[in-house]
Amino acid sequence: MAAICAVFTLQAAELPANEPVAHWLWKSATPSSGEKVYFRREFELPQDIASAAITVACDDWHRIWFNGKELGFAGDWTNSRGYDVVAHLKQGGRNVIAVEGRNEQGAAAMALRFRATLKDGRKLYVMSDGNWSCNTEAPENWPSPDFSDDAWPKAEVVGKMGDAPWGTLIAPEGHGPAAPEDVTSKYQVAAGFKLERLYRVPKDQGSWVAMTVDGKGQLLCADQYGKIYRVNPSKDAFGSTSAEPTNIPLSGAHGLLWHQGVLYVTVNEGTDQSGVWRVTDTNGDGEPDKPELLKAFTGRGEHGPHGLAVSPDGQWIYCVLGNHTDYTPMDSSLVSLKWGEDQLLPRRPDARGHARDRFAPGGYIVRFKPDNSHWQLFSIGYRNQYDLAFNQQGDLFTYDSDMEWDLGMPWYRPTRICHVVPGSEFGWRNGSGVWPEYYEDSMGTQLDIGPGCPTGVLSGKGAKFPAKYQQAIYALDWTYATIHAIHLVPHGGGYKAEREEFIAGSGLPLTDAVIGPDGAMYFLTGGRRTDSALWRVTYGGGDKVDPVEFASKTLELEDRAKAWEALGSNERIVRYKAHVALEAGDPAEVAAELATENDPWRIIGGAMVLARTGGPEHRGTILEALGRLDESKTDLQQKLNALRACGLVFIRHGEPAPQEREGLLARLNGAFPTGEPVLDHELCRMLCYLQAPGIVGRTLALMDASGPTPVPDWLSLAKRNADYGKVVEEMIANLPPAEVIHYIYCLRVVKGPWEQEERKRFFAWFEKLLSKKGGASYAGFIEDLKKETLATATPEEREWIAKLATAPATNALADLPKAQGPGREWTIDEVVKLADEGLTGRNKENGRKMFQASLCVACHRFGAEGGATGPDLSALGGRFNVRDLAEAILDPSKVVSDQYAFDLITKTDGSQVTGKLLDEKDDHWIIATSPFDFSQTVEIERNQIKDKRLSPVSPMPPGLINSLNPDELKDLLAYILGK
Repeated sequence: MAAICAVFTLQAAELPANEPVAHWLWKSATPSSGEKVYFRREFELPQDIASAAITVACDDWHRIWFNGKELGFAGDWTNSRGYDVVAHLKQGGRNVIAVEGRNEQGAAAMALRFRATLKDGRKLYVMSDGNWSCNTEAPENWPSPDFSDDAWPKAEVVGKMGDAPWGTLIAPEGHGPAAPEDVTSKYQVAAGFKLERLYRVPKDQGSWVAMTVDGKGQLLCADQYGKIYRVNPSKDAFGSTSAEPTNIPLSGAHGLLWHQGVLYVTVNEGTDQSGVWRVTDTNGDGEPDKPELLKAFTGRGEHGPHGLAVSPDGQWIYCVLGNHTDYTPMDSSLVSLKWGEDQLLPRRPDARGHARDRFAPGGYIVRFKPDNSHWQLFSIGYRNQYDLAFNQQGDLFTYDSDMEWDLGMPWYRPTRICHVVPGSEFGWRNGSGVWPEYYEDSMGTQLDIGPGCPTGVLSGKGAKFPAKYQQAIYALDWTYATIHAIHLVPHGGGYKAEREEFIAGSGLPLTDAVIGPDGAMYFLTGGRRTDSALWRVTYGGGDKVDPVEFASKTLELEDRAKAWEALGSNERIVRYKAHVALEAGDPAEVAAELATENDPWRIIGGAMVLARTGGPEHRGTILEALGRLDESKTDLQQKLNALRACGLVFIRHGEPAPQEREGLLARLNGAFPTGEPVLDHELCRMLCYLQAPGIVGRTLALMDASGPTPVPDWLSLAKRNADYGKVVEEMIANLPPAEVIHYIYCLRVVKGPWEQEERKRFFAWFEKLLSKKGGASYAGFIEDLKKETLATATPEEREWIAKLATAPATNALADLPKAQGPGREWTIDEVVKLADEGLTGRNKENGRKMFQASLCVACHRFGAEGGATGPDLSALGGRFNVRDLAEAILDPSKVVSDQYAFDLITKTDGSQVTGKLLDEKDDHWIIATSPFDFSQTVEIERNQIKDKRLSPVSPMPPGLINSLNPDELKDLLAYILGK
């Protein structure tokens, strides 16, 4: 080991005026094909380092360690790779960087930059230069700090950064980043606007997902899993943008808001309690330093607590919470607390178990006084809205997410813009339970967008943009790299909306945005540890940018005294606001009005309100009022919602009595089918619930006559994300018949016996449906519907149905390719060593076959293929190295994600069952016991269940690659890692 005095020591006084330059290193200037070179650099660091990162590039391949900890590897020499190393530093002591480089053929070189930032803002560097040691052999423990490289020769400098053939793969940072980069021509940008990339976030600063403007006009930006940073954007084309960590003692923020000199933070994924925090400046230095938890929420991760927004009058702060946030009681509520699942037919939970235990209210929005004196529930029924903003008129809007696994199913709901009126319900329920758009006991969409991943939402207020862009609401999509400008025009008590793609282009994982004090829009890309950056949008066209006046108002419930009259409006939003106001009142008053009402909309709306808020004593009043409706004088929307109102009576207050059932059948059964598709959908739902005579044959005729599903206009979005978009593209190319699936969903509850020919026609559909493409849960839902239909058949029917070609359960794994072998019991080190031999040029098609042969495909999505009981592996190559992957395969129980863990259920007799809880019936639970096939289930009576907790054992068996020979394993690794 080198004497300590010979170890390179960085002192602040020794820092050069400019960042030193990285050089390209190798053993010699004449590399050999297949050559491996091992590099080491020792140095000392002072105390008080706030952040540290390494950027490395290697032609062709590298693996890197810091203080003996392996950081990762990369095989794409055309790009540098960054690593955050602050957690591995030995502050005030000796540190070691070790790099293994490997040359495939031709030129070879490695270059590296280590940068540490002290708490006082000064920066320290270690660059690749002639002081590095290198060797062509790798002795045991050579990356360890305890290893001595005294006998190793020095590496040869074969070029400086910028030299051919490598170019500038590690761009200089200086003591401030480079000037803004005009990238307008590289992306789709609205006419007259300019797009600049201001700052590439170093790996040691994380991946930024939230931002706000502080009292000094600076930006505060939050790493999804780490610190909050203060950013000074460049003022012009020649300046630079700088970012430094703050001393704000919170981490893992999903929402930031600066209001009245105070920072409000929604903590979600850090080490602090999940919830809303207020951070005040106690010593007057302009830096918030004292955190105070205002409200704790149970819920973390990407469906937990999210964004914050202040009302136009400054009196309320609004907070959005995704559907995996438990409802926390508030001081008051504008929403009726009598919410329910409200399913007329039995709901199917997600076929893969996602969100099976998440019930109403789902995602919700609350507001609170800045002084923390009052919290109020404002709106419910979302899946996972991330942010919200007020428009020019002072109304509130959010952008809710889709459930991408539902693609192809009739209940799939695209991402959508929601007008958040006070007390509103938007009807998200888990699995197949999502309410149809036309149900008037929910608010309904303002504008459907399509597949995506909603993130930031902001108003154009304060932007130096033309008037229509100041008036717009902007909605950010992470997956499909688009900022949507939503142009809202007041109409009928609400708005009409049009969408414009304001900024778009692949490679923009958008997270949040603000309007800066200079009138520019600043937005972030990043999230999920992807490369992160800060961007700026300015207007340079010829239109005027004079400020537009914005309204200031407080959102409250409509006047209850006027609500009954408003319930008869021809405008849905007016009716809905009245509906919400009436739900906050006395059900007896609604019953009195309903008893003598003859207006169709007031009858329907009043029936819904009374069904939701009244008691069994109001059942007769509701059904008698609905019976007064003249079908010849009601329009389509009224017919649909009269059926919904009737269904709510049975859902909330019990099944129809025989006389009620016969009366309904007399009115409805003869009218089906009507020839109006959406009305037939709803009539079929009700008639199947009522077990209507003849419903099976008439519905099968509709199924046989159904036309192709309209093709959604989503292809342009899908092409912006090669991984996630492939699912959408393949579904559009082979669309499932959503209408047929809806009718199957209804018919599954019709009890046997059916006519034998009807059963044959019905089950013949399943083979056709399984040939179509959909989201990750599509095939599982189809199989579940088949099983539920069999459950309502008679024993005699089930006996002969079992003989049908389409009915028997098939083993989805039986037809998978087989490995040739011979295999072995692979170890982690053996897998790593095998990969070191090279993965470039491997047989990707055989890798795909091995992905199937090793049963990876049964549980893991890869592009448009595979299951969903385990993590999606589509973009694994950018996140995992070979060792990480080998460890996950061979020792899967070392780290088990809560999202994919099985449940460990202990019964009262002491026995245990491990599996995924798929459904909770009134008297029993249904548990999937195989991660490869969720059709393999057991049922446990509720009274036999003593305890349920997450199993510490991964559902993935260890050693699934043990059937592969070395070549097959190489192909598999290359396929998964994208080599």
